[in-house]
Amino acid sequence: MAAPFESHVHSRAELEYGVVLFDYFQQDYFSALVEHEYTSEIGNTIALDTEGEMLSGGMMVSYGMPDEAERNLAALVNSATKDTVRNRIWYYLAKLHYNKSQLDQAYAALDRISGDVDPELHFDYHYLATLIRNDGSHTQEQKEALKPLSKNNPAYPYLLFNFAIGHLNSGDLGSAVVNLEEVSRYSGTNEEMSVLGDRAKHGLAQLALQAGNLPQAWLYLQNIRTTGLYSNRALLSYAWSAIKLKRFNDAIPALEILNSRSIAIPEVQEAKVLLAHLYEQEGSPRKALKGNLLAEKQFREGLNMLQQARGAISDLDVPREFVANLEAVMDSEDWYGSKPSVDYKKLTPFLVDLMSSNPFNETLRELADLYALEANLENWKIQAEEHLIILKATKQKSMAERIKEALERKKVLSAQFTQDSADLRLHALTLSEEEQARMDALLQTTQRELEALDKLAQQMAQVESVYQHPADYESQVQQKHKEIEEKLEKTRAYIARLEPVMRDIVNKELNKHEDRMGYYLAQSRLAKARLYDSTLLELERAQGDGASGTKAKSNGEQVK
Repeated sequence: MAAPFESHVHSRAELEYGVVLFDYFQQDYFSALVEHEYTSEIGNTIALDTEGEMLSGGMMVSYGMPDEAERNLAALVNSATKDTVRNRIWYYLAKLHYNKSQLDQAYAALDRISGDVDPELHFDYHYLATLIRNDGSHTQEQKEALKPLSKNNPAYPYLLFNFAIGHLNSGDLGSAVVNLEEVSRYSGTNEEMSVLGDRAKHGLAQLALQAGNLPQAWLYLQNIRTTGLYSNRALLSYAWSAIKLKRFNDAIPALEILNSRSIAIPEVQEAKVLLAHLYEQEGSPRKALKGNLLAEKQFREGLNMLQQARGAISDLDVPREFVANLEAVMDSEDWYGSKPSVDYKKLTPFLVDLMSSNPFNETLRELADLYALEANLENWKIQAEEHLIILKATKQKSMAERIKEALERKKVLSAQFTQDSADLRLHALTLSEEEQARMDALLQTTQRELEALDKLAQQMAQVESVYQHPADYESQVQQKHKEIEEKLEKTRAYIARLEPVMRDIVNKELNKHEDRMGYYLAQSRLAKARLYDSTLLELERAQGDGASGTKAKSNGEQVK
């Protein structure tokens, strides 16, 4: 016999609020906020208590409503009686300030957390602490406490990496190395963890180099993949380490791999000059000369690409397309979402490093928010115009008048059908049996539709009074339409101010590439000229030695 079903719902309030929790755990915060507002309106005790309002504030943070969330949470924090609830509110406020890049306020909010913390919030709290503090005070003790969560939380390696940064900032080099080595062991789990592992190994190699431990740095660098996000830095570091260890033959293959990659990559630019120099040092002047000639050509091509990139970023629609297609910008595949007006392949190779920087990402995020607001306001403006048309129509003819006209029209249709159906039935007697059946089916269908219309008309006739707009309704609507216009104008003004900031950040990055490539181009040209001079000098010496030999030989013959 099956066991009876046991419900965990003990009250009607829990059943009502369950809809909010369902959408919350699905991370559908918009629907959850709508349901929370509804349950609050109907007096649901769970929605109206401190924990319900706190959950609403947290969802506002996640949904991107910082001002509303801050007002909501700030009003709740003093009324919270439980440590767990108060600490969660402070956590949400800290996260809110961190998302707004208000690090001082985020630090202050996080510093207010004390006492018991919800187990489910424990990891997120410490992770946010490492992002905000990074001063080494929030490290080993918390790491030990979080170890039991490590197997089930995919963000744990990132927390370890942040712990390592905190240790470095506090001067605890030994603990930083231990954490980075632990992070490196996650390599191979998936692509994301492999990238993080490469980053940790590269950091370990840099620390070893700074300590003068070249053999240890060499071991770390050998374990970094030759493909992936950190492969370019790793290959260049590997080459320099090999040179310092005087293992020139090991450095050349790494530089040759880099030499085959895009000239837009800074490490590739440096590798081209370094490779030609190594050829010269190993006594291969022809290879060195060829390397410098190719490097000079590619640097010129790179500078030409930079000019095309500057033209691309100056285009009017570029920031909007850039934000809308951000993932595809950095992808090797074609664009999606919209048809680009410029060739972004000329621009994006120079922005790989910039894409990981905080200022650029914050600018893109703010632009994305502004573009979304603009689109919503434009949509509301269209709806506002349609609303005005509806209001105008209602002023011309009231709902009561239209109901009366509809009822009169229904009576006319019913009378006309009664008369016409009798005539059609008489006419049908002259038709074949098949056509009579078809006519009868058509009349029956029409009869059913009129009966349904009759029922609807009866309901309409029973309406004592129809809805009428309040006297000030039209002025309220016009005020809302005016607000839409004002907010749309304000949003466009913010966009007009922020787009040049994005262009300026990109142009500064392009300037760095241009200065660097101009410097390396000059180095390649000088090396080429030097190699040409030494080659010509050797040829002149060879010709001089040959001429001296011929003269000595002829003199010897004369003596004979």
